[in-house]
Amino acid sequence: MEPFYAGGTGSPLVLLHGFTDTWRTWKPVLPALEARHAVFAPSLPGHLGGEQFAPGASFTVAASLDLIERQLDAKGIEKAHLVGNSLGGWGALELACRGRALSVVAICPGGGYELGSREERAVLRYFRNNERMLRLPAAKAMLPRIARSPALRRVAFRDLLARPGNLGEADAMAFFEGAAGCTVARAAITLSESGEAFGDLGPIDCPVRILYGTRDRIIRWPTHYRRLKSMLPAADYVPLHGLGHLPMWDDPETVSRRILEVTAPNPVAA
Repeated sequence: MEPFYAGGTGSPLVLLHGFTDTWRTWKPVLPALEARHAVFAPSLPGHLGGEQFAPGASFTVAASLDLIERQLDAKGIEKAHLVGNSLGGWGALELACRGRALSVVAICPGGGYELGSREERAVLRYFRNNERMLRLPAAKAMLPRIARSPALRRVAFRDLLARPGNLGEADAMAFFEGAAGCTVARAAITLSESGEAFGDLGPIDCPVRILYGTRDRIIRWPTHYRRLKSMLPAADYVPLHGLGHLPMWDDPETVSRRILEVTAPNPVAA
């Protein structure tokens, strides 16, 4: 699997995917975004196709973002419009605190719930169960069959998508392979269980939009956003009505439009 996607022209836009996902999660919105931006979509460190941590190095969100910053520097990207989903949404906000953002659009961002809360425990339970299942040979052997069956795909992806019927066999397998190939899954879950994964956000000096899916079953509005709202009271909180945790698969047109309203608000002259 390719380690990143790069395409388009215009101001730089960096896409950061969620936990156990890959850059391919942005596939439905890439055509609209690259029409207005030079898009860079890496796979996160420790994820399938992404840069791996050095032997003996511990996974932390900060260390992961250090590696992302190194990639941005290598591509000559000092600042960019940052768009992130789930864990990547939190990462985009953290990078903005480091002064790397022209704007931020965080889509169903993780980390904004009260630490130690039942909301946090529910998120951890979801990923813990998935990580355990993917370690079982019998469960892994079932994944191609699940991907082939529209009915089984709908069940498998009902927590991630409000419209799982939009997902085809090849894309379902890409999600499964990404989750199975995430080498930091257990370490990240352990770090989150310790309460040390997500700290407080510092000042952010650029526009921030938070997009939340009203049918998101993983990061639920408003309970999973209480801490985030206390840290970012001036952010623009915009609902994605009827959409789930990966809304770019539910409704690419709406998600693209909501992103571009922030990153490229002026229409291109004919």
